[in-house]
Amino acid sequence: MKIAAFDMDGTVYIDHAIAPETVQAIKDWRAAGNLAVSATGKSIDSVRRALEPFDVDMDYHVLYNGTVITDANYGVLYEHHLDAEIVNEVAAHLDGTPGLNLYCTTLDGADGIVTQGIPESSNDFIQCPRVVSRAELEDEKVVLLSAYMPDNQPLQNQIIPWINERYDVSTSLNTGFFDMMPPGHTKGTGLTWLLEHLGLPRAEVELFTFGDSFNDLPMHELADASFTFPHAHPDVQARAHHVVADVPAGLRLARAGLSASGGD
Repeated sequence: MKIAAFDMDGTVYIDHAIAPETVQAIKDWRAAGNLAVSATGKSIDSVRRALEPFDVDMDYHVLYNGTVITDANYGVLYEHHLDAEIVNEVAAHLDGTPGLNLYCTTLDGADGIVTQGIPESSNDFIQCPRVVSRAELEDEKVVLLSAYMPDNQPLQNQIIPWINERYDVSTSLNTGFFDMMPPGHTKGTGLTWLLEHLGLPRAEVELFTFGDSFNDLPMHELADASFTFPHAHPDVQARAHHVVADVPAGLRLARAGLSASGGD
């Protein structure tokens, strides 16, 4: 069994679109009897918004950096939530911080914005968030919190240690977003859970991973062959098996039986 796991932003979904060549490559991959899995920090709502306009289907979804796993129709197979006390303490501490937006994601509905310290609340990754008050946040079952601090290294140096030193959470920094998840969750753990759920021994699976960011590294470490791209950070490129032009180029190699030791 061959499985391809795809990051979304910067990998499949680029500049608010999915290239026709990528759409066709994923269709061809699945038509050949292989599985396609989205593996992303995005929420259910955000993945729907990204994939459905381009008629892209996945067999499974590893979402919120491995914190929620669904079937092809977004039926939840596995879920975990952040501790409500942590959510509310972090929101209280970050409330009103200039240069920082705090977003929350849940299983239902659009992504929420809790704290807005950047004038424009939308960005390339979260579109049209709903406003969530601190009072409303207390009633939400939050899967992931994300502090958005783009191009602000001093603020990141202040906020990230404060959270990491106080709370038992998994964290990931990616394109200005500092994501906070329930402990022990990554894209790698999500894919591992999915393989176990499917009853597929690891030795019987050829796993190919596609991603351009640091939060993709845990799944790249599991892969028989991992792919990243020329625009990825040099450290990500150094830790992937192959640097390819785009997803279709990587899938052509995967279908041909490329291994980790093969050429680019």
